[in-house]
Amino acid sequence: MENSEAVEPVAALQNFVTRFGEQRLFSTQAKIVTYTDPLYNVIGSSGDPKIPGYPSWTYLLQQFGIGVGTNDHCYVDPQTPDHTHPAFLVGGHMTPNKDGSVPSTNICYLMPLCKWHNGKGNNHVAFPHSLTQILELYGYMTSEPAATFLARLSGQAPAALIFAEAQGLKFQTLSDEDFSRIKSGSVVDALGSGVADRHIVLRRREDRDGIYYTVDQAQLD
Repeated sequence: MENSEAVEPVAALQNFVTRFGEQRLFSTQAKIVTYTDPLYNVIGSSGDPKIPGYPSWTYLLQQFGIGVGTNDHCYVDPQTPDHTHPAFLVGGHMTPNKDGSVPSTNICYLMPLCKWHNGKGNNHVAFPHSLTQILELYGYMTSEPAATFLARLSGQAPAALIFAEAQGLKFQTLSDEDFSRIKSGSVVDALGSGVADRHIVLRRREDRDGIYYTVDQAQLD
């Protein structure tokens, strides 16, 4: 009998393939910017997993030094000296657009939020924030899992494996040799028991339009 806890991650991968499997998925970027104007929740963005070590949106912020140290709490004002504002639990996708849409350029912003401010009840509500160092994300697609975004970050990896475990989605960048081994056998045989068999593989390609990825294979049964 299939582990019911694993259904959601597999479904997330299946949804990704359904939505984007025939598209060119261009490489992504994340950089620290200073942004002072109020921001709004992106409507339709995926929830942030809370699994330790999982490559989540929270993880991405922390990798850039955001949401750590003295700024390890929700960014929405008012801020208080004793940090009584609710804790940073979610990497919130933000947009300058009141309707909650991500601009056609696929640029949005990521900043630490508490669960309450990230909730649907705060859609269309302007969030002032005196903490202004946030991440600008280029190439984000609404409701995209963090793992697929991170797998394409900077366009450096020849390929990337995104796989489903009971705890959520994880990713692993692949060398050309890794990719060849997966093509000729199962992912577990190629990479060992540390990865799950239900997965997709993104393959790096390049032409005059730039670096992009395609879904090279999907094993979700």
